[in-house]
Amino acid sequence: MPESLIEFRDVTRTFGKGEKAVTAVDDVSLHVDRGEIYGIIGFSGAGKSTLIRMVNGLERPTSGSVRVLGHEISSMAESKLPAVRSRIGMVFQQFNLFRSRNVSGNVAYPLKVAGWSRARRRERVEELLEFVGLSDKAEQYPEELSGGQKQRVGIARALAAEPDILLADESTSALDPSTTAEVLSLLRRANEDLGITILAITHEMEVIRSIADRVAVMDRGRIVESGRVYDIFSNPREDRKAGFVGAALKDRPTSEDVQRIRQSTEGRLVTISLQDSTAMSSVLGRAASHGVSFEIVHGGMNTTKNASYGLLTVAVNGPQPSVDGFLAALADAGQVQEVHG
Repeated sequence: MPESLIEFRDVTRTFGKGEKAVTAVDDVSLHVDRGEIYGIIGFSGAGKSTLIRMVNGLERPTSGSVRVLGHEISSMAESKLPAVRSRIGMVFQQFNLFRSRNVSGNVAYPLKVAGWSRARRRERVEELLEFVGLSDKAEQYPEELSGGQKQRVGIARALAAEPDILLADESTSALDPSTTAEVLSLLRRANEDLGITILAITHEMEVIRSIADRVAVMDRGRIVESGRVYDIFSNPREDRKAGFVGAALKDRPTSEDVQRIRQSTEGRLVTISLQDSTAMSSVLGRAASHGVSFEIVHGGMNTTKNASYGLLTVAVNGPQPSVDGFLAALADAGQVQEVHG
């Protein structure tokens, strides 16, 4: 069994009392295993940031258990928390760099607090700046850096004390797409090359799709769905349309899309999962032999950390018995849902 470095059991966090009470996290259970990248995703206000703050004890649960690195954080004395926090790195949305310190000074700061000698600090800073590609920026100050460079400094600082866990709280939401890709690549390297376990909180689907192994979808404080990233994104469940995943992926036609498509075709609309693209392609290639034709009207291919997947919506035309037979063959090859509306 994999070792769980972070474990939430029936955790609830409520702010305020009585009628004014607000439940930010509602009966959440999850575990993050050593060596994986685990993503928490959802709309703003879903409870993601409250959740991550309970990992390092900045928030305490109202009820339930939070265990981190084998320690019960939820009931730990404040005086004992620093020892656990020293094994947890944090990457912030707004970088949180010291403006009065240069790049080297920012990366060295947690090592100075931890009591590392000057020689060890210097060696570790040089090693980390090379890792994040900023060796030539060591003497520059934060205001001289781009947003992406600032975040790379933030990652180097978070990795400085050789933590077991890295918490990334909306770490790319202040960056442009190109810079986001660079930062995500760096986080993957930290996970793969250094063995750092990462818990990433975000509202950006591309972050989860690019780097995460597993994901939990939060909505109004609760986890409404969780599992392997590939399984969540590639499985065309009907009940996902109205939720965060359906809204963010945009891989299924909206009701407006369906109305527009129906103006140009009378075909039966079905959404096809391309989890097994070879089998599905084989069936699609035999459409004529079934006495039908089809047109791709929506969808495409996407890529997760470890695999590609796709959802296509096609309009199938032909005599009803032929269309029924063709759709049955498609269903045998993979997941198919008829589109109504």
